[in-house]
Amino acid sequence: MRRLRESLRRMAEAPDLLRLWLGEVVSQLGDSVFQIALLWLMLELTGSKSATGLVAMSIYLPTLLFGLFAGALADRLDRRRMMLGADLARALLVLLVPALYYAGGLNGLLLGCITFAMAMFNAAFNPARDAIIPQLVPRQDLLKANSMIQSGWQFALLLGPALAGLLIPLVGEVHLFTVDALTFMVSFVLIMGIHRTTGSPGAVQGQGKTRDTTAIRDVREGLSYARGNRCLWALLMITAVDNLFIMGPAIVGTPIFVREILHGGAAEYAFLLSAYAVGTLTGTVLLNIFGRGARNSHLLLWGILLDGLTFLPLMWVKSFAGAYLTLVIHSLVIPMIIVPRPTLVQKIVPAEFQGRIFSMISVAVVGLSAVSAALTGLVSEWLPINEVYGLIALLAAGCGVAGWAIREFREAP
Repeated sequence: MRRLRESLRRMAEAPDLLRLWLGEVVSQLGDSVFQIALLWLMLELTGSKSATGLVAMSIYLPTLLFGLFAGALADRLDRRRMMLGADLARALLVLLVPALYYAGGLNGLLLGCITFAMAMFNAAFNPARDAIIPQLVPRQDLLKANSMIQSGWQFALLLGPALAGLLIPLVGEVHLFTVDALTFMVSFVLIMGIHRTTGSPGAVQGQGKTRDTTAIRDVREGLSYARGNRCLWALLMITAVDNLFIMGPAIVGTPIFVREILHGGAAEYAFLLSAYAVGTLTGTVLLNIFGRGARNSHLLLWGILLDGLTFLPLMWVKSFAGAYLTLVIHSLVIPMIIVPRPTLVQKIVPAEFQGRIFSMISVAVVGLSAVSAALTGLVSEWLPINEVYGLIALLAAGCGVAGWAIREFREAP
């Protein structure tokens, strides 16, 4: 109870962070509903699995193509206004789907274009959100603040499918998009209420003027800064390689494992996915309790090491209960990666570079996750999926070991 009272007190002392968190929870919940509705509607419109796969890919493409430029904008513009613009644009874009559907003008190509445009504004929103946090809370509270923000997608992962299941009988599949648009407007109103940050990042840092450069030059400047910082460059490389090994088996390997090892169906697959949410939410709570005082770099390296090793039991697990327990345990360590990583960046990177660095991390995560998913599908054609899990468990754990060998990264705060 004492820790709960302390958490509530801290949230009351940081009302702007609370508004940002509430907006994140609501909009991420809408995103979860959107993705379910998107794939179902695409199949209904086209009947094509390949077209459905392409529209799913369009969710990730903008981050790969424009992510670095979005980060440059987050360092050039007022981050609060950038998030407001992204929320408003996404709400209007999502509303196009039911409007075109009932007007008889919606087809697979238009749905793909709307999804791509939405993802462009997602790519703009995310680095601005991560980079604005140090403007909302004291430096010593960054770990807790990032824990709060990262919990948004965890709640969405847990509640989104259930919410969609409840809403479909009431409003139909198409109006799931309307619900998603409403969540963006709720987020817009909450972020509008943030008052503690104004102006550009340069003004916040007391630099007093806007840089007279182009976006391309800003991107080059950000890349040059990252390459010149051995700790930061190690973080980017470890993030990229770890996601190359781990994300494909997590995304593509799970349904294959259910089908080939557990001999289950879609219902078993959907239920097994809830293990990720249960473990990640629990891990976030445990990190807030026991992670105090630890170096962010140490938490991150232990998280990467354990993130790999906790997949190892899937080499031998043959029951659904065993697989569920394994994934819950695996997910317990995910917060040790996704929470200390932004906190470390916020501590070691000047405010005027943070948007660009966060966009580089986003590109590393999204880009390598897409490659990893494709590679997992190919490798699983000739290697049993349980052996794939055993292989990537060791490779991913090796990323953590490699990180410990880099002194500048190991000694980072």
